[in-house]
Amino acid sequence: MKLSQLRQLIKEELEEIVQERKFSTELFNVEDEVGKFFVVTKPKNKDTTIDDIVFESDVFYFANQIRGGLNFEDIIGFYKQKSDARRVGTEALKEYEMQLKGIEDAMSEFREAKKGIDEKKKAAREKIEKLK
Repeated sequence: MKLSQLRQLIKEELEEIVQERKFSTELFNVEDEVGKFFVVTKPKNKDTTIDDIVFESDVFYFANQIRGGLNFEDIIGFYKQKSDARRVGTEALKEYEMQLKGIEDAMSEFREAKKGIDEKKKAAREKIEKLK
């Protein structure tokens, strides 16, 4: 089973548990004029999918997510429309991939530069040895 499939399965199971407990404004009989909204969080790693960073919520569910460890620094935004949230999430994933690509390119350049330096050191040592 792929990691993304496992994540999706866990996510679905957790959502089912939450639905069974109805941990929401309905459970506490609280008036909720805010209603449902969508949260977009920052991607965490290269295997992150759109379903990992966009989730539907209400005030109580969101509060529970914060209690469970979600940090405000990890949140990109809140949206009333799922399509808006998914669009922003897709953009965030693309930006994250571009940043990763930039880091990989920089590391490749660093390795090549280091290799060049090592080769020049070796050549310099050989010349010094010849002079002795």
